[in-house]
Amino acid sequence: MKSVLLAVNDTTQASAWQHDLHAAGWTVRDPVCSFLEARRQLVRQPPAVLVTDLRLLDGSVIELIQALCGGPWTQRVQVLVLTTTEADPLLLDALQAGADNFFMVTDAQPGALAAQVLDTLAGGAAIAPFIARRLLEHFAISGREPARRAVEDLSNPLALTAGECTLLRRLSIGERLADLAQHEGVRPRELTARVRTIYRKMQWALRAGDLRLA
Repeated sequence: MKSVLLAVNDTTQASAWQHDLHAAGWTVRDPVCSFLEARRQLVRQPPAVLVTDLRLLDGSVIELIQALCGGPWTQRVQVLVLTTTEADPLLLDALQAGADNFFMVTDAQPGALAAQVLDTLAGGAAIAPFIARRLLEHFAISGREPARRAVEDLSNPLALTAGECTLLRRLSIGERLADLAQHEGVRPRELTARVRTIYRKMQWALRAGDLRLA
Protein backbone atom coordinates (compact mmCIF):
# COMPACT_ATOMS: atom_id res chain seq x y z
CA MET A 1 0.00 0.00 0.00
CA LYS A 2 1.37 3.41 -0.99
CA SER A 3 1.96 6.02 1.68
CA VAL A 4 1.30 9.77 1.76
CA LEU A 5 2.73 12.49 3.99
CA LEU A 6 0.60 15.64 4.40
CA ALA A 7 2.44 18.88 5.22
CA VAL A 8 -0.47 21.29 5.62
CA ASN A 9 -0.95 24.44 7.71
CA ASP A 10 -4.71 24.06 8.21
CA THR A 11 -5.08 21.16 10.66
CA THR A 12 -8.85 20.84 10.08
CA GLN A 13 -8.36 20.58 6.33
CA ALA A 14 -5.46 18.19 6.81
CA SER A 15 -7.67 15.86 8.90
CA ALA A 16 -10.38 15.91 6.23
CA TRP A 17 -7.88 15.06 3.50
CA GLN A 18 -6.36 12.36 5.69
CA HIS A 19 -9.82 10.78 6.00
CA ASP A 20 -10.44 10.98 2.24
CA LEU A 21 -7.07 9.44 1.41
CA HIS A 22 -7.62 6.64 3.93
CA ALA A 23 -11.00 5.94 2.35
CA ALA A 24 -9.30 5.70 -1.05
CA GLY A 25 -6.90 3.06 0.26
CA TRP A 26 -3.82 5.15 1.01
CA THR A 27 -1.67 4.88 4.10
CA VAL A 28 -1.52 8.41 5.51
CA ARG A 29 0.74 9.46 8.34
CA ASP A 30 -0.23 12.06 10.92
CA PRO A 31 -0.14 15.44 9.13
CA VAL A 32 2.62 17.95 9.93
CA CYS A 33 2.64 21.73 9.47
CA SER A 34 6.32 22.69 9.54
CA PHE A 35 9.29 22.30 7.24
CA LEU A 36 11.45 20.82 10.01
CA GLU A 37 8.90 18.17 10.95
CA ALA A 38 8.21 17.32 7.32
CA ARG A 39 11.92 16.88 6.66
CA ARG A 40 12.24 14.72 9.79
CA GLN A 41 9.44 12.48 8.56
CA LEU A 42 10.94 12.29 5.07
CA VAL A 43 14.29 11.17 6.48
CA ARG A 44 12.74 8.68 8.88
CA GLN A 45 10.61 6.90 6.28
CA PRO A 46 10.13 8.46 2.85
CA PRO A 47 6.53 8.28 1.59
CA ALA A 48 5.56 7.57 -1.99
CA VAL A 49 3.98 11.03 -2.26
CA LEU A 50 4.49 14.25 -0.30
CA VAL A 51 1.41 16.49 -0.38
CA THR A 52 2.40 19.95 0.82
CA ASP A 53 1.29 23.56 1.01
CA LEU A 54 3.43 25.96 -1.00
CA ARG A 55 4.20 27.83 2.22
CA LEU A 56 4.69 26.14 5.59
CA LEU A 57 5.03 27.82 8.99
CA ASP A 58 8.83 27.85 8.89
CA GLY A 59 9.73 27.55 5.23
CA SER A 60 8.54 27.09 1.66
CA VAL A 61 8.06 24.05 -0.50
CA ILE A 62 11.21 25.03 -2.40
CA GLU A 63 13.27 24.17 0.67
CA LEU A 64 11.55 20.80 0.94
CA ILE A 65 12.19 20.01 -2.72
CA GLN A 66 15.84 21.01 -2.33
CA ALA A 67 16.10 18.76 0.73
CA LEU A 68 14.64 15.88 -1.26
CA CYS A 69 17.09 16.46 -4.11
CA GLY A 70 20.04 16.46 -1.71
CA GLY A 71 18.96 13.74 0.71
CA PRO A 72 19.97 10.06 0.97
CA TRP A 73 16.69 8.74 -0.43
CA THR A 74 16.28 5.11 -1.43
CA GLN A 75 13.21 5.95 -3.52
CA ARG A 76 11.90 8.89 -5.52
CA VAL A 77 9.41 10.87 -3.43
CA GLN A 78 6.74 12.42 -5.65
CA VAL A 79 5.81 15.99 -4.67
CA LEU A 80 2.23 17.28 -5.06
CA VAL A 81 1.88 20.93 -4.07
CA LEU A 82 -1.35 22.57 -2.89
CA THR A 83 -2.39 25.99 -4.15
CA THR A 84 -5.40 28.29 -3.95
CA THR A 85 -4.61 29.96 -7.26
CA GLU A 86 -2.89 28.76 -10.41
CA ALA A 87 -1.26 32.20 -10.77
CA ASP A 88 0.70 32.00 -7.50
CA PRO A 89 4.34 32.80 -8.44
CA LEU A 90 5.57 30.22 -5.94
CA LEU A 91 3.69 27.50 -7.85
CA LEU A 92 5.81 28.09 -10.94
CA ASP A 93 8.92 28.22 -8.74
CA ALA A 94 7.97 24.87 -7.20
CA LEU A 95 7.47 23.25 -10.61
CA GLN A 96 10.82 24.63 -11.77
CA ALA A 97 12.51 23.30 -8.64
CA GLY A 98 11.20 19.78 -9.22
CA ALA A 99 7.61 19.47 -7.96
CA ASP A 100 5.74 16.80 -9.89
CA ASN A 101 2.17 18.05 -9.82
CA PHE A 102 -0.20 20.52 -8.17
CA PHE A 103 -3.74 20.50 -6.80
CA MET A 104 -6.21 23.39 -6.68
CA VAL A 105 -7.75 23.33 -3.21
CA THR A 106 -10.46 25.92 -4.01
CA ASP A 107 -13.88 24.28 -4.34
CA ALA A 108 -12.30 20.83 -4.53
CA GLN A 109 -14.81 17.97 -4.42
CA PRO A 110 -14.52 15.05 -1.93
CA GLY A 111 -12.11 12.47 -3.28
CA ALA A 112 -10.48 14.90 -5.72
CA LEU A 113 -7.19 15.04 -3.81
CA ALA A 114 -6.98 11.25 -3.67
CA ALA A 115 -7.47 11.11 -7.44
CA GLN A 116 -4.74 13.72 -7.97
CA VAL A 117 -2.35 11.81 -5.70
CA LEU A 118 -2.99 8.68 -7.78
CA ASP A 119 -2.39 10.57 -11.03
CA THR A 120 0.84 12.00 -9.59
CA LEU A 121 2.13 8.56 -8.71
CA ALA A 122 1.13 7.30 -12.15
CA GLY A 123 3.25 10.00 -13.81
CA GLY A 124 0.64 12.64 -14.57
CA ALA A 125 0.51 16.38 -13.89
CA ALA A 126 -1.98 19.22 -14.03
CA ILE A 127 -1.40 22.48 -15.85
CA ALA A 128 -2.99 25.93 -16.09
CA PRO A 129 -3.12 28.45 -18.97
CA PHE A 130 -0.70 30.77 -17.12
CA ILE A 131 1.86 27.97 -16.74
CA ALA A 132 1.40 26.84 -20.35
CA ARG A 133 2.12 30.36 -21.57
CA ARG A 134 5.28 30.60 -19.47
CA LEU A 135 6.44 27.24 -20.79
CA LEU A 136 5.91 28.40 -24.36
CA GLU A 137 8.05 31.45 -23.59
CA HIS A 138 10.69 29.31 -21.88
CA PHE A 139 11.05 26.96 -24.83
CA ALA A 140 10.80 29.91 -27.27
CA ILE A 141 8.32 28.02 -29.43
CA SER A 142 7.30 31.04 -31.48
CA GLY A 143 10.79 32.51 -31.74
CA ARG A 144 12.36 30.05 -34.17
CA GLU A 145 11.66 29.23 -37.78
CA PRO A 146 10.01 25.79 -38.27
CA ALA A 147 12.89 24.38 -40.30
CA ARG A 148 15.49 25.51 -37.78
CA ARG A 149 13.39 24.18 -34.91
CA ALA A 150 13.12 20.76 -36.58
CA VAL A 151 16.92 20.48 -36.86
CA GLU A 152 17.45 21.62 -33.26
CA ASP A 153 14.82 19.22 -31.92
CA LEU A 154 16.56 16.24 -33.51
CA SER A 155 19.76 16.97 -31.59
CA ASN A 156 18.29 18.26 -28.32
CA PRO A 157 16.57 15.76 -25.98
CA LEU A 158 15.21 18.69 -23.94
CA ALA A 159 13.41 20.25 -26.90
CA LEU A 160 9.64 19.87 -27.14
CA THR A 161 8.11 17.60 -29.75
CA ALA A 162 5.62 18.98 -32.24
CA GLY A 163 2.82 17.31 -30.28
CA GLU A 164 3.98 18.87 -27.01
CA CYS A 165 4.13 22.32 -28.64
CA THR A 166 0.59 21.94 -29.94
CA LEU A 167 -0.64 20.77 -26.55
CA LEU A 168 0.87 23.79 -24.80
CA ARG A 169 -0.56 26.22 -27.33
CA ARG A 170 -4.07 24.84 -26.87
CA LEU A 171 -3.76 24.79 -23.09
CA SER A 172 -2.40 28.34 -23.08
CA ILE A 173 -5.66 29.68 -24.51
CA GLY A 174 -7.76 27.95 -21.87
CA GLU A 175 -8.67 24.59 -23.39
CA ARG A 176 -9.02 21.84 -20.78
CA LEU A 177 -7.06 18.59 -20.73
CA ALA A 178 -10.26 16.55 -20.42
CA ASP A 179 -11.76 18.20 -23.53
CA LEU A 180 -8.54 17.79 -25.51
CA ALA A 181 -8.35 14.12 -24.53
CA GLN A 182 -11.92 13.56 -25.72
CA HIS A 183 -11.16 15.37 -28.99
CA GLU A 184 -8.06 13.23 -29.56
CA GLY A 185 -9.78 10.01 -28.49
CA VAL A 186 -7.28 9.26 -25.72
CA ARG A 187 -7.53 8.89 -21.96
CA PRO A 188 -6.99 12.11 -19.96
CA ARG A 189 -4.09 10.40 -18.17
CA GLU A 190 -2.21 10.18 -21.47
CA LEU A 191 -2.27 13.98 -21.72
CA THR A 192 -1.39 14.52 -18.05
CA ALA A 193 1.62 12.26 -18.67
CA ARG A 194 2.66 14.49 -21.59
CA VAL A 195 2.42 17.51 -19.29
CA ARG A 196 4.65 15.76 -16.76
CA THR A 197 7.21 15.10 -19.50
CA ILE A 198 7.18 18.80 -20.41
CA TYR A 199 7.77 19.73 -16.77
CA ARG A 200 10.70 17.32 -16.62
CA LYS A 201 12.26 18.85 -19.73
CA MET A 202 11.90 22.31 -18.18
CA GLN A 203 13.47 21.13 -14.90
CA TRP A 204 16.37 19.38 -16.64
CA ALA A 205 17.02 22.41 -18.87
CA LEU A 206 17.06 24.75 -15.88
CA ARG A 207 19.47 22.49 -14.00
CA ALA A 208 21.68 22.45 -17.07
CA GLY A 209 22.10 26.20 -16.79
CA ASP A 210 19.16 27.92 -18.48
CA LEU A 211 17.69 31.03 -16.88
CA ARG A 212 14.73 30.57 -14.56
CA LEU A 213 11.30 31.49 -15.87
CA ALA A 214 10.46 34.98 -14.62
